This record gives sequence, structure tokens and C-alpha cells, in this order.
Amino acid sequence: MNLIDKYIAEVGKHLPRRNRADIEAEIRSTLEDMLDEHSEREQTQGPVDDAAVIELLKEYGAPRKVAESYVGPRYLIGPRMYPFFEMVTRIVFAVLIAVTVVGLVVGLVQSGASGPEFLKTLGNSALSLLGGLMSAFGNIVLVFAILERVLPKTDFEKEMEDWDPKELASEPDPDKLDLPDHIFSIIFTVLGLVILNLYPNIIAIRFENNGTWVSIPIFTQAFFQFLPWINIMGLLQILFNGFMLSQKEWTAPTRILSILMDIAQLVLLVAIMKTPGIFESIPEALTALGIREAADVLSQLFKFIPMLIIGVVTIVTVIKIVQSSLRLFKSGVRPPYPIIK
Repeated sequence: MNLIDKYIAEVGKHLPRRNRADIEAEIRSTLEDMLDEHSEREQTQGPVDDAAVIELLKEYGAPRKVAESYVGPRYLIGPRMYPFFEMVTRIVFAVLIAVTVVGLVVGLVQSGASGPEFLKTLGNSALSLLGGLMSAFGNIVLVFAILERVLPKTDFEKEMEDWDPKELASEPDPDKLDLPDHIFSIIFTVLGLVILNLYPNIIAIRFENNGTWVSIPIFTQAFFQFLPWINIMGLLQILFNGFMLSQKEWTAPTRILSILMDIAQLVLLVAIMKTPGIFESIPEALTALGIREAADVLSQLFKFIPMLIIGVVTIVTVIKIVQSSLRLFKSGVRPPYPIIK
């Protein structure tokens, strides 16, 4: 193989299979034309020497750089998505660490572990946290890698090129999409579904009791009977947010759909929280272990928690629906044609 053949083969290593042959043929044709121009300029006849070919290839560019000029740089998570990826990872890691620390403190208080038992409990919690962090990180990377390949790049690149400092002084458009909000919703919905379906044991209280490591699930079978409905609602939420990421702004139909989904999620939450025995496993388990005082306290607490959750989520949902409704009516009075000032 001569230098040009080797060069084209090296470029081909960084090209996708589906159009590799066409790109290689184009590069070969371009290089041959450049060599012909070089021969005419130097007024030489016959084959060009290796020194001229080396100079030509050096001028044309490194193989990887030439390949990127055809297909662009390939990232698992590119520059446009990386800030969101970093933010979501920090939030998820902070939540997991906080939940683990709270569970560890509760477990230590319940068991009164000290000495070797304390170190064993601490080590088990650390291993559990490490596994949770690795699983969460893998799922976050997977979701962002999919978004990187699904979301259109042209709008993002155009926004970066056409950015005007005057936008800093302008009022935000209420119909403009908040991309991070939809991305966060997809990420946390996927993580929630993965945990509930594949790793439900993570949602548990763990502590040492008389030298035995005890793990008590927070949710009972009464909760998991709603899992099919939770999966359906989560899938609809992912599809809706994925669709919104492909849009430029809110429209009347998408706002109405968003309101309907908020209402459906609230109805499902109320149905779950109103079901008897959702949190009964922890007090029952503590009673069976002889920790009656803590069982009584948690039993009273879990009677109050469902109503608290319903109240908070209802208030948040109502505020969100009112805001969406107001923006829906405001956007509804806009004329369908641009106003020329």
C-alpha cells in the first residue's frame, strides 16, 4: 500500500460503516486532484515522490480530524448536554447520600450499636451507598446518551450562533420551553421506575439488631399493587417530556395535555396514599423484633405521613395547574400571524 492508501485506510477507521466507502472515495478523488495540481504547478511528469505526498497529506490534516469533518465529533455525552448531566448527577448523588445518612442514623439510634457493630453497620451502609451511586450513575449516563442522539442539534447550534446580549435585558417568554426542567423530569422518572421495578430493596431501613443485620422495606405489598399504574404513568411522563424536548415552545394542546397529566398523577397518588397498610411493614417488623417503643412512634407517624404527602402534592399540583391555565388563556388570545410594528 502506498501512503495515500494507508492514509485513507486510517481515516476510514474513524468513519461509520454505512457511508465509509463513499467518503473514502471522495477523499481519494480530492487527494488525486491535489496531486495533479501539484504536478502541474511543479511542471513535473511521472509519479510524485513520497516527499511531496507526505507534504500534501500533512496539509490535508490528521486522519481523525478529517473524519470528524465528515461525521462530526462523536461523544457519549456531548458539550451541549454535559452541563445538565453534571447538574443532575450532583442532585441525584446528594439525594442518595442524604437518604443513606438518614437511614444509617435511624438504624444506629434504633439498635444502639457501638464498637465493632457500629463499624460493621457503617461498612454495610457504605457498600450499599456505593452500589446505589454506581447504579444511579449508569442509568443517568444511559438516559443522557439517548437524549444526545435523539434531540435535534440544529436548534441548539443555531441558538448558540444567534445569541444576542440584548436577550439578557428582555423579559422571558412564558411559552418558551425550559429544557432543563424536561430533562430533569425524564431523568428522575427513569431512576424512579428503575428503582421500583429492579431495586425495590433499596427503599428500606437497615440497622443492626443483636448482631444481626436487619433490613425493613418501607413500602408493603399494598403499595406495589399499584406498580403497573405507576409504570404506565411514568412511561407517559417520559414520552411527554421527550416530545416536548423536540418542540420550540408551549402550545395550547401541550399545555392541556400537561394539565391532564398533572391531574392523573395527583389522582394516582391519592389512591395510593389512601390505601390502608402502605407503611405498616416497619412498625410490624420493629414490634416483632421487640422494639415496641420505636414501633409505636413510627406507627403514629406513618398515620400522619400519607395525609401530609397528599396535602403538599395537592397544593403544588394546584399551583402548577393554575399557572398553566393562566398561560394557556394568555397564549390563546395571540393572533396566529406576526404583528408588524
